Amino acid sequence: MCGLFGCWSDAPIELEPVLEALHGRGPDDQGEAIWSFSGGWLQLAHTRLAIQDLTAAGHQPMASADRRFSIVFNGEIYNAPELRQALEREGVRFCSHSDTEVILEGFGLWGDAIWPRLNGIFAVAVVDVYRREIILARDRFGVKPLLWHRHEHSFAFGSELSALKAAGIPSRPRLDQVALEAFWQWGAVPAPRTLVEGIEVFPPGCVARWQIGQHFSRCQIEPYTSLPVDQLSPADLSYDDAVIACRDALGIAVSRQLLADVPAGAFLSGGLDSAAIVALMRQGSSTIPDTFSLGFAPADRGHRVVDERPLARLVAQQCRTHHHELVIGVEEAVAAIPDFCQALDQPSVDGFNTFLVARAAHRHGLRVALSGLGGDELLAGYPVFQHAWRFRQDPFAWGAWQAHLPWRLQQRLGWQAARFRRGSVEALAAHRRLHQADRWDGNPLGLTSTGWLTPPEQQLDLITQLSRLEIRGYMAHTLLRDSDAVTMHQGLELRVPFLDQDLVDLLLRLPSCYKIRAGCNKPLLIDALGDALPAAIVQAPKRGFELPFGAWLSVMPTPPLDAAVLGLPWITRIQSARRQFETRGSRYHGWWQWHVLSRWLADWPELLQDVN
Repeated sequence: MCGLFGCWSDAPIELEPVLEALHGRGPDDQGEAIWSFSGGWLQLAHTRLAIQDLTAAGHQPMASADRRFSIVFNGEIYNAPELRQALEREGVRFCSHSDTEVILEGFGLWGDAIWPRLNGIFAVAVVDVYRREIILARDRFGVKPLLWHRHEHSFAFGSELSALKAAGIPSRPRLDQVALEAFWQWGAVPAPRTLVEGIEVFPPGCVARWQIGQHFSRCQIEPYTSLPVDQLSPADLSYDDAVIACRDALGIAVSRQLLADVPAGAFLSGGLDSAAIVALMRQGSSTIPDTFSLGFAPADRGHRVVDERPLARLVAQQCRTHHHELVIGVEEAVAAIPDFCQALDQPSVDGFNTFLVARAAHRHGLRVALSGLGGDELLAGYPVFQHAWRFRQDPFAWGAWQAHLPWRLQQRLGWQAARFRRGSVEALAAHRRLHQADRWDGNPLGLTSTGWLTPPEQQLDLITQLSRLEIRGYMAHTLLRDSDAVTMHQGLELRVPFLDQDLVDLLLRLPSCYKIRAGCNKPLLIDALGDALPAAIVQAPKRGFELPFGAWLSVMPTPPLDAAVLGLPWITRIQSARRQFETRGSRYHGWWQWHVLSRWLADWPELLQDVN
């Protein structure tokens, strides 16, 4: 895990501020490289968090033996040992034990065919000196961040907005008003936009090639992978066989993701997903991992928060881990909010709990942690899946549920019902209902230019459609982005076994009836691993992790900025958010949104110059 940056411009830029901005992502080492091409200058910068091969042999930017290729890489390749063996059979000789060199040599031998062969999380930039090309690639789900800026006279990319800002890119930053509206609707900015106009999120599962000196319109962007669209039936794979396949695939995924030259621990909530991960970490291993869980001290003003520490403690005891419990009081939580906002890089209403756990893990010296993120999306764990399944079975219930949707959403769904009939409309409606938000861009389907659901996917069953919407929506734009930002800020690498390439392909192809059972949360996972877990975990209902915002915000200082800096409509919104917070307390997050956004904007005063 690391931080990376690259830039092509007509004059070299000072990289020291860039490296400083990326220091949290890579506290162990840093490096840079520069070339003169086509009347301009190409520069690479890198900061390293050493996980595989802790020696200087893993230094980046890393050049191939013939000096043709140079690479900067952020991530982990879990099948690097197998790829290394395949390359050695082709005559490749390695100088390090790092997965960076595996990608570098694999690209030199296989070209772009390397990307679908990588099982891991990655953002990569390769410079082909001979062909004067820059090649960018990002992992299938966008676990590792990659942002880019394309302009007539410059081209830049990096792991964080802060790195691009430190490089003075763009030269005159402007606030993206559409992205701002999206943040207010969703609590995060959906890709490909960011709050800085002209800086976009590089698409996951894609590779791009740009020949230095050409116009950026000729930059070639292509997907190298996609989610499966063929589905198995009970005749293809029985439920009992699916249980065994799920257990085996998840076990292999966890085993792969323990690959490291430093100890690996886990974030352990009271949920089924993280409990399953910890149980598999202990199976057949004599290494005792550190596990971390979070709870909150009793809050004042009658705010009640579910404490999941007792359930996490049961798992830790049964799996015999070195367990650490973090209990946060109101004052400590409030004091941590400025650091959290700085760690985010892009504002979000989510991620504060992950930030607190990551900080505790970092203070104990942990560098790698496994998480259960992704389990709800793939195993139909959110309550919305149960609701959608029930309504799908009962058309009358669907009609009643539709009547409870927000009025504007009903209006937008009207013409869609005639076009897409049941499947896609129900999936979109369920997805909206889950997040209680209307879309911000006027597109009823909430689609990007390429679409969240492809035509073949619109023919899949309802639960599978919902899984894909969650993977491409809330998980990608909020959960993964926030988790990466707040953990890497602490110099901690977060791994997500549920997003293992082979496991995802299996789970998305299974019949939905295997994942849904009345009154049972994630039956497939329970039947696969329930015997390795405490009964209380197996029997516990699905519960969201709700933070006691009411107790915290009531004692927080005034946000750094007044809403007036964004204009009259925002004054009205913030005043309304404050009133609703005072009446609804921890159940309403609009006031929290303004705290997070105002702190972020306070660090970007140049964005506000042209707002009014």
